[in-house]
Amino acid sequence: HRSKVKRGFDRQEVTTMSSVVQLITQEPNLEAKGESKKSVHLDQDIEDQMPDALKPFLLQPLRDFKEIPGLVNPNRNSIWMKILMCFCPWLYCCSVSEVVQEGEIGLSWHLDQPNILDKGWHMWVDCYETFERKAQLTEQHIQHGPIHLIRVAKGQLGYATDTKSGQPMLLVAGTHYIRKAEFKWGGFLDLNRRENDIGALKLVRVDRGEVGYFFKRGELMTLKPGLHVICPPDRFGGFVSTQLELLDLPKHVHESADYVRLAIDADVLYCIVDPKKALLRVNNLRRLIKKTAVSTLAGIIRSSNLSEVAGSRKVAYKGNGDEKKNGNEPSAPSFQQKVHDEFLSELHDYMLTDLGVEVTNIRINDLRIDDKKLADKISKEAVKVAEQEAEYRMLKKETDILTVRAKNQALGVRIEAEAKADQKLILVKATNDAKIEMARTEANAKQIQAEADAKALQTMAQAKKIAKILDAEATGRATNIKAEAEKKARMLQGDADKDYAKKLGETKLGTTLATLEVQKQSLKGLNKVAYVPHLPSLLSQGKLDYTIDVKKALG
Repeated sequence: HRSKVKRGFDRQEVTTMSSVVQLITQEPNLEAKGESKKSVHLDQDIEDQMPDALKPFLLQPLRDFKEIPGLVNPNRNSIWMKILMCFCPWLYCCSVSEVVQEGEIGLSWHLDQPNILDKGWHMWVDCYETFERKAQLTEQHIQHGPIHLIRVAKGQLGYATDTKSGQPMLLVAGTHYIRKAEFKWGGFLDLNRRENDIGALKLVRVDRGEVGYFFKRGELMTLKPGLHVICPPDRFGGFVSTQLELLDLPKHVHESADYVRLAIDADVLYCIVDPKKALLRVNNLRRLIKKTAVSTLAGIIRSSNLSEVAGSRKVAYKGNGDEKKNGNEPSAPSFQQKVHDEFLSELHDYMLTDLGVEVTNIRINDLRIDDKKLADKISKEAVKVAEQEAEYRMLKKETDILTVRAKNQALGVRIEAEAKADQKLILVKATNDAKIEMARTEANAKQIQAEADAKALQTMAQAKKIAKILDAEATGRATNIKAEAEKKARMLQGDADKDYAKKLGETKLGTTLATLEVQKQSLKGLNKVAYVPHLPSLLSQGKLDYTIDVKKALG
């Protein structure tokens, strides 16, 4: 019975773990999780600055620890195991159990298959199950057979190699799960370093103020600021600074034109403006500049006399050819300025054109006579000259003081005279302004009065004109009204006479009365009347023409 229970339990465990193995083998992306994929969880800063040649090798981190494929949960078989332990407590002696604490993971084997155990109590009654160890989740790299759990901090970049394909594998910030037998862990890359080796590849960081250079097919190529990857057979050369650099020249003793030994200590300021030309033309640039500068200084001193050196003054070069002078300095250029100008005129164009280096300035720190006795003698003479110059300056200062006092007194007298003259001028000007203002006021008053009178006369004439116009218009309207009335009266009278004549003509009596009325009107105003008895017969025969104005006859 015990053996049957044991065999049944073993079959259950084997079935359970087989399902886990099947789940792992069916995961399509298990061997290299996130390989050749981009993740939304990539460290965006690193991804943006990463060279395009390396972006295909960035791997996707896990979003959550629970995403680990095949992670064994302790609750998977705990219920039926507890029930079985209640009925068969002797099975506890044949079982294997482990408790995985918070912040830990368990590593175990089932035959040749590695398993990762989640936190909790795990128990096996299986002779094929072997517990290996516990690992802290804070460990940066946990390896369990072909399984690798890698935690990459922000700002770092994990680096590994796929030994099967030989390609690099880059792990950005996050937790990565990789199950691949050909996976070879390389370590972490510090992106703050200027150079990082990724197997045969080299990741180069170039900052502003410098350029990197490498050789591609034997040709020199330069790298701008940013991250760059160098892949063999290309070879990385190094870095070249493009900032302003100070080169200390060794102290040398040179003879002047009059064979006086002069010791000079100087510095040269230069910067590389064409790195490619400087790298291709010169093997040791600083040594060449140092040797060239020393020989140029020697030639300048050999062409100068001691008097030029002894009478020189220190000059501060500002970079644009200007020199700082005071009122006591001689008008002739100092020896330092002569050295500066001749040095730049001989080296600047040559260095810039042929070597890609701009020599910006030479600074003379110390220039002295190497012969001590001669230097002491010149020093004593210089002291005397200095005393004389001091006395000269004192006398000149007193003269300047007296001159300033005299000028001040003269200026006071002149200011007082100018003040009185200004006062008189102001008074005369005020008087004239007052007279002018009064005259202007009177003229304005007269002009206003004349304008008022003119406006009054214009108004009166306009009123008379308007009155005449109105009177003429009234007379015309009255005449028109009277004529219109007479016209209407005549028309009415005519209409009445017409109607009267029409009604009279309708009867014989009316005709006779009309004839008599005509005769009456024709005879009106006559004093005598002549009777012609045969007149009617003449009229009837047409022998006598006559015309009667009916209108006048009718009045």
